[in-house]
Amino acid sequence: MTESTRELVIVGVGSAPFDALLEILEERKTVTPAELKLLAADEAEVDPQVFANRSVPVQSLKEFAFTPEQVVLLLAAGETATAALAKAESAGAWVVDAAGISRGDESVALVHPLLNPALLNERDEQDRKVIAVPGAGAAMLAEALYPLKSQLQSVEVVLNQPVSALGKRSVDAAAAQTARLFNGQEPEVDETTGQRLAFNHLSSAEAPLESGHSFSELALILELRRLLGEEVALDATVNTASVFHGQLANLSVQLKDEQPLDTVRGLLANGVRLEMRERPSAQDAVGSENTLLGRLRSGLINPRQVVFCAASDNLRKDVAINCVQIVHLLLKTH
Repeated sequence: MTESTRELVIVGVGSAPFDALLEILEERKTVTPAELKLLAADEAEVDPQVFANRSVPVQSLKEFAFTPEQVVLLLAAGETATAALAKAESAGAWVVDAAGISRGDESVALVHPLLNPALLNERDEQDRKVIAVPGAGAAMLAEALYPLKSQLQSVEVVLNQPVSALGKRSVDAAAAQTARLFNGQEPEVDETTGQRLAFNHLSSAEAPLESGHSFSELALILELRRLLGEEVALDATVNTASVFHGQLANLSVQLKDEQPLDTVRGLLANGVRLEMRERPSAQDAVGSENTLLGRLRSGLINPRQVVFCAASDNLRKDVAINCVQIVHLLLKTH
């Protein structure tokens, strides 16, 4: 791809991570306004977006012509976005799926830019030019667990996801519900979850499957297996906290061999983009480019158990920055 013809096409203007993504692209000068194409995933007209002090128009996805010189970043799911993936791939463009459209498709490489970026260079000519980005929860947890990867036997996760993990509509719904409650009015329930989001804590934002798990929980387990290895036993619970941004997970890890807690702390402290805190919170993590780890302690169930928590900015760090790093590699070297 030459400097004069490269383009980044973003599908999903107005999605939850979109604003953070534009900020990172501008901060890192990944593309110029002339090299950026913005597409709306639905039929509604969207106002032009400001990028690097320039106005960039938002085009119709259905009428857009993809080319081999493009990297197409999918931030929104749905039938239209799924069709766009197929159309862009047929045109020979690189496709970065950050919306979970290709989740579970083993023909699509799952790439975390810090943990396995070499996958981008290991593809054969017959391999698909589609890259999947881990969901925000899996991205954070994989980073937090990676320094212990060789010692992991099993991991149990309770992920407290923010409302923004459900999408921009749920963020808007939570804001409207909060305003009504402060004005002494009864809020309407969120259409996505069927429950109130403001000042609430949902055990699950989705109806359970036959196993009792939610789809999001099984998707999280699947992505962690692909990033950490099939030999690690995993289970996950995903609930939704009444905060707009920032996620926090509690992890109970069983190691293959008993390790001194100081050894575990040293491994975690030296991990890439990991920062040790005494009591990390989701609020502390918002705006940070690190995953915050803390409350490290030995478990009381068996001597090989270690318990700790992880917090991160789910939109800026775990979606936007990861996407920009992958896009940068594709634009520069492929």
